[in-house]
Amino acid sequence: MADNRASTMKELLDTDRVNFLIWRYLLESNYRETAAKFQKEWRIQAPHKQFDFAPHVNVYALVSLLNKGLIYESYERQHAKLRQVPEDAAATAEATGHGVFGPLKFEPAPKDIDMDDDDEDDSDVEPEEYHEAASRKRPMERPHHGLSNGSPVNKRQRLSNGFENGADSATDPMEIDHGTDNHAYPSPLEGEQAISPAPHTEGPEQGTQVDKVNELTQETVFLQLGGVDSESSANPLVLQCEWNPKDPSILAVAGTDALARVWTISRGSAPAAQLQDSQVPVDHVDGIGHPFQNLLEDEVPRDATVQALAWNGAGSALALAVEAENKARICVYGLDGAPTHRFDGFEPPVIKLCWSPDDDLILGLSPEKSGTLITVFSLSMANSASYYYADHELTAATPLEITWTGETEFVLCGNDCLLGFRWTKAGILPGREFRTGKNEAFRRVQFDFYTKMIATTSDKGTIDLWDESGGRRSIVAHMGLIHALQWQPLQNEPPVDERLLASGGEDGVISVWNVRKSENKPLYSTTLPTPILGLSMTPDGAFIAAATMDNIFIWKVGEHHVPRAHWSRTPHPGWQSPKANSEEEEFIPTMGWNSEGQKLVFGANSRLAVIRFR
Repeated sequence: MADNRASTMKELLDTDRVNFLIWRYLLESNYRETAAKFQKEWRIQAPHKQFDFAPHVNVYALVSLLNKGLIYESYERQHAKLRQVPEDAAATAEATGHGVFGPLKFEPAPKDIDMDDDDEDDSDVEPEEYHEAASRKRPMERPHHGLSNGSPVNKRQRLSNGFENGADSATDPMEIDHGTDNHAYPSPLEGEQAISPAPHTEGPEQGTQVDKVNELTQETVFLQLGGVDSESSANPLVLQCEWNPKDPSILAVAGTDALARVWTISRGSAPAAQLQDSQVPVDHVDGIGHPFQNLLEDEVPRDATVQALAWNGAGSALALAVEAENKARICVYGLDGAPTHRFDGFEPPVIKLCWSPDDDLILGLSPEKSGTLITVFSLSMANSASYYYADHELTAATPLEITWTGETEFVLCGNDCLLGFRWTKAGILPGREFRTGKNEAFRRVQFDFYTKMIATTSDKGTIDLWDESGGRRSIVAHMGLIHALQWQPLQNEPPVDERLLASGGEDGVISVWNVRKSENKPLYSTTLPTPILGLSMTPDGAFIAAATMDNIFIWKVGEHHVPRAHWSRTPHPGWQSPKANSEEEEFIPTMGWNSEGQKLVFGANSRLAVIRFR
């Protein structure tokens, strides 16, 4: 007979595995400063990348593992009770009446629990295994019970995605502090788990109230990107899309294969899902046939790339950076699609375009030999001025960002560079100086015209705030890259002690910061299991959308327990490319709200979705 022990597979805990579980627990519970200190003493720079087992560890695995250990102990107590002899009954009863945390309390069987009791909550489910596919299922994270003002507990509030079995959800391990059974997750002995219960929040002194998360997947129109003739590419890649800042129905898109198109999308357009079957085309894309206009002239080669686009603040002009036949040029079009200005003779690609506040100057970046060429195009003077920055070679791996800080002043940011410049009729001159060190690894920059404050991010996960006097304040915000940074748009004067800044990172964390507060802690944050690839706030600053590889979640700013809406790209037939394969492609999405905050555009690879939110 074969020895069954030979086929037994076991897991063993070593120091690194225990440390990884603790580190993950601290991050998932938003004890980020403690996690950073723990990681430093552990001397592991990137635990989630260094260990082969890291991708396979469940969310809140430490709490789950400990809870299963408690269940195992309960089995040991039951086993000891069954094996007792009559004379040992008293001693055994005393021994089995105590657990790890003291005397045990009687817990009713599942059939005795009132499922309709508003004060009970049985919606917690054990986390499932991580899937290697992009869409992973995770249990719901419930919000913490609110703390009254003046409470000595100063714990950061967390966002929740509000999905019991949603693709990007998480369960709060601190629920063990509020449960009636002292379990972070229900025991397998406590009955079957409910199937997809409704997401909810804790109402003030009202027990449980149900909040509905609006599913937007069916409120989607997919726009056809391919050309109208046989010579055009059927699947150009979307590189950038942007709504007109004044007209909520006008959408501009740029990409490969000479994609430079402006759509007119009416407010009353119904999503493709609401059309009759006879109206929906074979590939489920753009069943409505929105009118559009191609901007590039006929003589532009079909393999040209439109690398960047930008509307001016008034919404009256659109600038494009076009690369064709190893040359780059800047083209400006009016609202009617007619060309108004053109600047030629640049080395491709021009990777960034940015209008000045007065809509007269356009700022662009392009590679030049082993450095970077900064160019300002003046529409009123019909000329351009350039500045060669030799200390940084502009490549895809070492990008730079630019932002205007005044009508003629701007800032260049990236790697170890944070420099101020000033445009004059005589040319571009060095401007404001910043005190920086070595190995800064700057990545993104955003300027706030209200506070005159500059926000920068680094590859180390740090947000730096630079005030007008030259002061610098650093915030350890994320573990790793910060992919998105945005100041909250303002339509009215904010409170004197509030100015909000949102960030999203590779670590899956979305945080909203009040930079007016001296504490380096976010007002609230959430942790999703996959990286945050993009953030966008509505023009009125009321809602924030966060994009992962497969999902978009929308929260109302200030109401952070449950999202208002959710959109998923993978199950929608309109997202499936006619030549799609089973392997997930990597992409950097582009998205943004229209001027009314009613529609959200999301572009990635060869698909462009217009999602109706409100």
